[in-house]
Amino acid sequence: MSTKRQSGNGPKTAVGKFMVYTFIPQYANNVQGLVYMGAALLIIIVGLRGLGELAGQIAIVPKFLLEGKKVSPNWVMIALFTEFALLMVMAITTFFTPEEPMFEEPVHKGDLPSDELQRIKNQMAEIKSLAKGDMDTLNEYLESINNINRKLAQSKSDFLKSLGDLRQLFKQ
Repeated sequence: MSTKRQSGNGPKTAVGKFMVYTFIPQYANNVQGLVYMGAALLIIIVGLRGLGELAGQIAIVPKFLLEGKKVSPNWVMIALFTEFALLMVMAITTFFTPEEPMFEEPVHKGDLPSDELQRIKNQMAEIKSLAKGDMDTLNEYLESINNINRKLAQSKSDFLKSLGDLRQLFKQ
């Protein structure tokens, strides 16, 4: 994601500048990872709560989660509020993430130094030369294939004529 300072389109507030230039480049992936971990925690807690008393019989379920033989509703609420808070942080992070341009602005001749322009022209000429050589080679192959095709057609014609002659011989 691009975080270059843009004239006119950049953030106007101190919070926006902090988010765009400091927080997002350093912590955007961390925020997303935390949201996924919160979702995983929520899935486990709600799933265990849905098991009812069976959750108390499973050996790997920590005893501090249980209230009697069921998972405490307090843990469900903690997981829900944790996920809510993490999703809000992710929403704010996404809100302040700068938009990527849909397409690059076209490069004008005046934007490139003359030596860079000459280098590009030389590379284009080299590419043209290589393409012409490849086309010549392909044309030679095609001509070769056409010659073989003509010879095969002639051989087929000769073979069919010979078969016709043999048929005539056997009919007599």
